[in-house]
Amino acid sequence: MDVKDKVAVVTGGASGIGLALCQRFAAEGAHVVLSDLDQQACERHAGPIGAYPVAADVGREEDIERLVNATVEKFGRIDLFVSNAGIATDGGIETPTDKWQKIIGVNLMSEIFAAKYAIPHMLEQGSGYLLNVASAAGLLVIFDTVSYTVTKHAAIGFSEWLAATYVDQGIGVSVLCPAAVTTPILAGKENTPEGRDAITTDALADIVIKGLAGEHFMINTHPWVLERFAVKGRDYDEYISMMRAGRLAEAAKAGAA
Repeated sequence: MDVKDKVAVVTGGASGIGLALCQRFAAEGAHVVLSDLDQQACERHAGPIGAYPVAADVGREEDIERLVNATVEKFGRIDLFVSNAGIATDGGIETPTDKWQKIIGVNLMSEIFAAKYAIPHMLEQGSGYLLNVASAAGLLVIFDTVSYTVTKHAAIGFSEWLAATYVDQGIGVSVLCPAAVTTPILAGKENTPEGRDAITTDALADIVIKGLAGEHFMINTHPWVLERFAVKGRDYDEYISMMRAGRLAEAAKAGAA
């Protein structure tokens, strides 16, 4: 997919990966809809790149419906919907239920809502593309946050279903699975295993543009993630042992610090 002259919606567009994608899409000639929680933040970041600002809480179905409708009303179509907004909550099985519900709403249900309301328009116009932002945590295990790991795994599963279901109906689907990227969500974790080899958001935007151009389902940022993922596909027991060994090594390192 070439984003030039396309109408592209990006959630979580006022910071981090989302802002970098909005800026890059605009530079490539796309008509960008920049969406985030706060309308003032949307307007502040949309102005310099000529984007259309629309505030939305992606965990609320009615907000996603309104975002899609506002885009179609403004531009007459919707070519690319990037479900980028996401949150992280540290913790294991003690994670409170309300935090589980919130992260499921933002990291998973937002992508379901986007597909529910964007796909009918895409089918009517005969084309469209969904880019769901998951994480390396959707392919591997991040030990300090079970809720992030689970919701990102689910996001990949949903993206797989979308791709297999709509590939013959003119709708493309990609899932972005970045490892460490220098965004606010990484703050304080730069020296952890999750923070190693961090790339800039501009570098990630380059990777996304190339991935969309090739219409690759999996858009990856760090080769070592897919190398470990390949172990999972080949031998799940070996994969669990590898993850466990990594956890124990990190625990030992933390204890010695």
